[in-house]
Amino acid sequence: MNDLSIPILLLGIGMLVVVLAAVLLLGLRQLLVSRSRGAFECTVRRRGLVGGSSWQHGLMRFGTDRLRWFRAFSVRLRPELVLRRSEIGDVSRQRLPAQIEGGEEQYLIEFTLRDGREVSAIVDLASGAALNSWLEAAPTGSVVGDAD
Repeated sequence: MNDLSIPILLLGIGMLVVVLAAVLLLGLRQLLVSRSRGAFECTVRRRGLVGGSSWQHGLMRFGTDRLRWFRAFSVRLRPELVLRRSEIGDVSRQRLPAQIEGGEEQYLIEFTLRDGREVSAIVDLASGAALNSWLEAAPTGSVVGDAD
């Protein structure tokens, strides 16, 4: 072993430790979010930085008065999207057929917020039913649409 191989070996070990720590943090964050009560898988359409929009997979979690959406494989501990029940002006649902034979049907849920923004989400049928119950539990008049 020459003198140059030891710093390269240390650099390699250091990089491996950083990568393992990042993977561990991502797994821990995902575990914490998914183990919380009221969490379910959800795909949300979001606007990108350079324009256009794309569907992003993540976990949505019910709260007392808001929905919190956490993007999958993100190191951010806070939710990327928060929908307060009082901000939801209208909700529409569309049942989507299964993509493959024998696959699971899903709901496309479109939230229209009181400020005019629209948020679209795709959830499975059980989560869609739970989301519908959450919306129906809102005080009368606070959500317009077929949930009211």
